[in-house]
Amino acid sequence: MERKEFLLQLQHFILRPVIMSHTEMAAEFEKARVVGLDMCQVFPTSIIPPNCEFVQHNLVEGRLPFEDNTFDFVFQRLLLGGLRPKEWRHVVRELGRVTKPGGWIELVEIDGSGGNNGPKTMKVWNWIHQAFATQGIDVYIGRQQGLKKLLEEEACLPLVHHDTLQLDTGEHGGKIGELLKENEVAFWRAMTPLVLQRSQVTHEHFEQAIAEAEEEIEEYKSYHIFYCAYGQKPEKTLEEMDI
Repeated sequence: MERKEFLLQLQHFILRPVIMSHTEMAAEFEKARVVGLDMCQVFPTSIIPPNCEFVQHNLVEGRLPFEDNTFDFVFQRLLLGGLRPKEWRHVVRELGRVTKPGGWIELVEIDGSGGNNGPKTMKVWNWIHQAFATQGIDVYIGRQQGLKKLLEEEACLPLVHHDTLQLDTGEHGGKIGELLKENEVAFWRAMTPLVLQRSQVTHEHFEQAIAEAEEEIEEYKSYHIFYCAYGQKPEKTLEEMDI
């Protein structure tokens, strides 16, 4: 596949990785090389397309393990709870560095609490937000087009698009909604140690609140909010254009 044709296809594909895996992307773009990166060894061990590979690396530790101008399309998602503001700036600069001139960069993050939450659900989220705040993490970085600003200022993209996606959570959202609810509850439980460490809530109280919030999701017809920011790296630098 010619690179120009590949980039044209990406313009139609750009919002789909919100719910697609690396292996699914590799299967769709059979002539592309797809590289997945994570700090933990959580990669699939079976049914991996031959054009898909995985690299273990911590984003905030120095440079990404790739040369300048390596990739046509760089996609990062759901690191809201893992990066502090200074780390966000470093990581996005690195994404810009490894993207080829004329290539695309996309960031996708979830909103810190979503919408249509009942009081019990918000109680759980508030405990989690307080715990994150003690770590210097901004759970609302996607709001006010924060991702767009990062791509403009740190990756130096001249024209960045920003979209907001709303996906129903729970049974009223169909299969995807059920998966979102399952992931949300699993995330709440995974946050238990940090919440207990950073607040006065007891383990029993927090577990009860999660159980009540899980039921409330269906009652209030809650939804997830995803923020997507994406743009194209210039073919030439400002110096090359004599600006």
